[in-house]
Amino acid sequence: MEAKDVVKEFVSKYVKAKPTKISLELNWDDKRSVISIRGEHLKESVEYSQTIDFTSFAHGVIEAFKEAYGELKVVPISFREEVYENEKVALDLYPTGSIGVFDIYIKYKPKLYLT
Repeated sequence: MEAKDVVKEFVSKYVKAKPTKISLELNWDDKRSVISIRGEHLKESVEYSQTIDFTSFAHGVIEAFKEAYGELKVVPISFREEVYENEKVALDLYPTGSIGVFDIYIKYKPKLYLT
């Protein structure tokens, strides 16, 4: 299984619980990765005995959210930061490569009702 698919499978288990932060932490010394998912009533982590690259991590999270919330459009913010969003959700991707951390912050948009 590819790293992207490993991430997608893990995130998909918790996407409906509305996490507010998903993080990848890399330990360069022993080539392992930890994915953490946090939310109001959610605190889960999983450790992998392989290095998950930032691109695979981002694509796995984005694909899990696309399946749950529909197509997302990309909005470039800065050199390293992008937001993927639609009318339901926004994912703010912020990698900090030098310290081996990639954080994705999630905001949920309120439903708009027409009267």
